[in-house]
Amino acid sequence: MKNSFFIFLFISGSVFCQNISTLKEFALRDAKATSKASIDRNLSTILKYTHPKVYKAYGEKELMATMDEIFRTMDAQKIKILSSEIDEITELKKEKKEYRCLVKNTIKMDFNGRLITLKSSLFGFYNRKKTQWYFVESNKLLDDPKTKKLFPNFKTDIEIPLDEHIAEN
Repeated sequence: MKNSFFIFLFISGSVFCQNISTLKEFALRDAKATSKASIDRNLSTILKYTHPKVYKAYGEKELMATMDEIFRTMDAQKIKILSSEIDEITELKKEKKEYRCLVKNTIKMDFNGRLITLKSSLFGFYNRKKTQWYFVESNKLLDDPKTKKLFPNFKTDIEIPLDEHIAEN
């Protein structure tokens, strides 16, 4: 009896670890796809990984138009994304019956000849049925009124860092 209890603990512990490991792999995969889509300006891929609450609130047409406008503004101001790298999946936790994670990334941009590095993060929400992560810019969960309205009473134990802008010489 004692041995079977230890075997059960060992098996359930290793299954849980495998699950967390797999979820981190999926988060990394989906975050990289989102990052690449931003550089490539692939709007349909960006929408694929946009949280359904955002998608539902604004609809595909409005989100596409908004992203299109952002890219046009960037072009007009001669702002170009040079690279977008996923640094790490820092935390993965089960909260409110879903898995959530924080993805740290580094974006290098050319602002009309001036190089800027942006250290930011995405907040991920896992959809078990689709085996896919959806993302929201984490700083928007902290200080954007529209995003806060879509996620009322949002609480997490995952520490969300503020974005950091670093000007290059």
